[in-house]
Amino acid sequence: MSATVSIRRWTGSSGDPTKTDITSINTRANAEDAHSTAGTSNSILIPEAGSNYSYWVNTRLSVDTISGGTVDNIKWYSDGSNGFGTGVTCVGNSADDYVQATGTPGETGDVLNETNNTELTAAPTDVFGFTSASPKSITGSASTTGDVGQFFVYQMVIGTTAGSGATNQETFTWQYDDTSS
Repeated sequence: MSATVSIRRWTGSSGDPTKTDITSINTRANAEDAHSTAGTSNSILIPEAGSNYSYWVNTRLSVDTISGGTVDNIKWYSDGSNGFGTGVTCVGNSADDYVQATGTPGETGDVLNETNNTELTAAPTDVFGFTSASPKSITGSASTTGDVGQFFVYQMVIGTTAGSGATNQETFTWQYDDTSS
């Protein structure tokens, strides 16, 4: 039987984070450290100058069931085309451990960089550069249940030319090998 693996979004304190299963639902990047599928009460404000940011979104795989095998060769990628709209970009990279997102709720998150998130493996880059042909490799493997591999952490960047309202949706993909029976 194949392993059952879910995608979890981590929010809240580093000591006791909330791990929400987002495998078959959407998750919204807002100006708050909370999972939401449709909430707009803490939208990211369009700045008069410069950029505003979502709180960064921490995602990680979790092995829910496995029998006699390994989950490994983990990859993360986008469709390669930014469909969020004018003035909206998305940056991200892998991280070795969880760091709670911070910022000013209802306005902007703190910028995702190696100073604010010291667990990042490299500086954040445009997530649409990670494609099925050139995915981000995520270190880690598991032969038992529980969290597996590094995190992929991303952040929405909102510029002055962004339109008001919700952006278009995008799909990000986690891929892995499963040798369980």
